[in-house]
Amino acid sequence: MISPYALDVPGGVQQQVLGLVEQLRRHGHEAFAVGPGAGSIAGSVDAGRSLMFPVNRSRAPIALSPMAARRVRTAVAGADVVHVHEPMVPLVGWAALRTGRPTVVTFHADPSPLFRAAYRWGRGLVRRFLGDVVATGVSRTARHAVEPLGLDVVEIPNAVDVSSFTIEGRRDPRRVAFVGRPDPRKGRDLLLSAWPAVRSEVPEARLVVVGGGESPPIEGVEYLGRVSEAEKRSVLAGSGVFCAPNRGGESFGITVAEGMAAGCALVASDLGAFEDVLGGTGVLFRNGDAAGLAGALKEVLADPGLRERLAKGSSARVEQYDWGRVISRYVELYRLVARGHSD
Repeated sequence: MISPYALDVPGGVQQQVLGLVEQLRRHGHEAFAVGPGAGSIAGSVDAGRSLMFPVNRSRAPIALSPMAARRVRTAVAGADVVHVHEPMVPLVGWAALRTGRPTVVTFHADPSPLFRAAYRWGRGLVRRFLGDVVATGVSRTARHAVEPLGLDVVEIPNAVDVSSFTIEGRRDPRRVAFVGRPDPRKGRDLLLSAWPAVRSEVPEARLVVVGGGESPPIEGVEYLGRVSEAEKRSVLAGSGVFCAPNRGGESFGITVAEGMAAGCALVASDLGAFEDVLGGTGVLFRNGDAAGLAGALKEVLADPGLRERLAKGSSARVEQYDWGRVISRYVELYRLVARGHSD
């Protein structure tokens, strides 16, 4: 399982890579992750140190050392199947392509217009670069983004361990949770700018912000910084509403699925990826519209019946993203890829 992003840094791709490894092992398969920053993760192969670089309107920890490429090729030499996540991101993923091993690639991103143009105009070059691979996309958004390449992309969604987000305890119906990095595309600043308008009509409302970044003093806002996975689950389970104000660059929305699994009512920007994941079980506002965001939050916070209906709907829908359902699809795909290679 190849991750181009450092495995010791929180991120959606890293979470899926490590989750796949864990689930495959539970099902009796020998699986291991390869990526930068893997030295502290048992059973993984460390590709070396990473540096932060601009990737898809954000910053991501990737490795560009030739030594990292050599480590990757050595690690995959005896694999039955190699699964490369985000194959267009250098350098770790590149090294795992064209190794002669059966190879699956997964596209996670809603790429920038520059990458979309490159897919259109450089289709032949990109296809030759990827080699003989079986491609998957984590959502309709990710699949459509790479359609110009002419690949037959299988859509397999990201997954969450739904049961691990079901935590007994007191839920504060007026508490709103946000989880995310301080990157502009995550919309943290948009939510903070909208919050005073929410409090003006719902004075009991509280906002809990999970993730790093600046902490401007705002009435009713609590900043927790980076927390453990268990603490994050506890925050979600104790919140009535989860807010995803992301501005773009999202192909799935793993935090949205986590909020659903935790039993929260969802308020999210109207990104296509979020609409697909929610399937009508959340309240959407126009992307980037602070007044619309405030209005959506006030609507849900002020209406207990609406909040309860949304929470029940999203809790039912998120079951399709549970690891128990998703892992079987990957196992079948790996078997087909390995069988086709042996034939």
